[in-house]
Amino acid sequence: MEKKGMLVIMAQVPPDKEEAFHHWYNDEHLPRVLELLPGVVSGRSYKIMEGDEEYQFMALYEFLSYEALNAALDSEAMKRLIQEYDEAFGKGGRKRLKTVRIDSLIGG
Repeated sequence: MEKKGMLVIMAQVPPDKEEAFHHWYNDEHLPRVLELLPGVVSGRSYKIMEGDEEYQFMALYEFLSYEALNAALDSEAMKRLIQEYDEAFGKGGRKRLKTVRIDSLIGG
């Protein structure tokens, strides 16, 4: 069984751009990610409340496999998505982590 690929993105967003960031992420970016990147199963965003003073937000994208994740990261579509972020919120201020899901527990 192939292990699911997981992409974690952490971002710094200036307080005066947070509202614009949420609108852009929810209404534009996430739908485009799901449309443009084959193998994406889901995407979620989180506000970091404690534990990291450098980043305020985290996004978690699940891919069908680690191979699908790597293919997406190397794609022209990913380059366009990064460029859109940079144009809206500036270059830098992001951290990317590639992971593979080992196991999961889903409760009710």
